[in-house]
Amino acid sequence: MSDIFDEVSAELRRDNMGAAWSKYGRYVIGAAVAIVLLVATVIIGSNYVRGLEEAASQRYDALLESLAELDTQEKIAPLEAFAAAEDNGYGALAQFTAALAHAEQSQTNSASAGAAVAGFDGLATNSSLPDSLRDLAKLQAAIVLLDSQAGLETIEMRLEDLLDDDNGLQPMARETMALAYMSYDKPLKARELFKAQIGDARVTSLTRERASIMLESLSGALTPPVANIPAASKAKK
Repeated sequence: MSDIFDEVSAELRRDNMGAAWSKYGRYVIGAAVAIVLLVATVIIGSNYVRGLEEAASQRYDALLESLAELDTQEKIAPLEAFAAAEDNGYGALAQFTAALAHAEQSQTNSASAGAAVAGFDGLATNSSLPDSLRDLAKLQAAIVLLDSQAGLETIEMRLEDLLDDDNGLQPMARETMALAYMSYDKPLKARELFKAQIGDARVTSLTRERASIMLESLSGALTPPVANIPAASKAKK
């Protein structure tokens, strides 16, 4: 993982921010999201799924076994069918996994991006799920939208609540929103978010380093060039 961050830093220092995001962005943020996903799964396992029937657990285990040898595209339909049939925590996990699979396919299939966002949005609006999983779905939807160059307002809408100070996903949401502002030519807004990221004691050193590199690149882009004084003007003086 450290090699990825080193390559990201090199790309950004060469002012290839767009290329760096296209190549590494989803993995940089996704690495941190994977940790939160693990936590959310534990929360579901300990609180939400505890009261469900043992039969649902057995059906989910059987599903995972049947998918073990399939590639990503082939897993989507069985996962979505399971999610539609199971009105419980295991169905929600299947829906989340299917949406992630769509997101993975979205680089080569534009329709997959829409399917991924629809899946994450469905989870985000499911009031029976824990807030941690619903917020994570909003973040993932925003990442897919950013990666597919959707409208800025659609990204802002999904990240709005996650940017609150009391939300545990704020650092990742802030980074995603800042990258979106950069992509949509709003460097001043991006700069403010990167400054907030650097000053946040909760973020990791790698996250703070990325924010510093981005802020440095933005500062250079925002500095106006020194105008050349015409020779005639100099002569008059």
